[in-house]
Amino acid sequence: MVRFAVKTLAFALHAGLPTPEYTKADAIIILGAPIRDAEQLPPLAEERVRVGVDLFRRGLADVICITGGHCPRSARGSVAEAEGMARWVRRAGVPDSALRVDRKAASTLENAQRAAELLFPEGRRRVWLVTQPFHLKRAIYLFRRAGFDPLGHVIKGGVQDRYDMASLRWITREYGAWALALSRRFT
Repeated sequence: MVRFAVKTLAFALHAGLPTPEYTKADAIIILGAPIRDAEQLPPLAEERVRVGVDLFRRGLADVICITGGHCPRSARGSVAEAEGMARWVRRAGVPDSALRVDRKAASTLENAQRAAELLFPEGRRRVWLVTQPFHLKRAIYLFRRAGFDPLGHVIKGGVQDRYDMASLRWITREYGAWALALSRRFT
């Protein structure tokens, strides 16, 4: 029953997502995910890092931008999402010269704004966005509004497909985040 609910609710979040041709972009943006311990990335963060590094190794961009501060804000005592994730990107062999790290963004809207501050001065607008499928459509929408030409990498067979109860929470939360994003657009 839970799997059916997850698949049904996720369908609308995925509907209309383009399947881009894997071409070179100006940067790969890995969106932050909550981190409690930088030594052990949780599944969402680990998957985003792994996929972002894979895209980098495939030559789809020569820069990785990781964006994310403390979300939820109650996690201020922990390491910033982007910093914890950047440690793992470095361990995977990505040089510091290829990294842009934002440690302040606390929402997807702020991810887009802060990434723009880091990447636009370098002329980087065409970007690969790395996040889970339930989050990708809204991320593309917000990054487009921030002035990017975003390409969305759809992670198939990832954590969203393996953890039913967690996926149900993530997807339900995403619907609320869409409502907030759209209300800001029209106010």
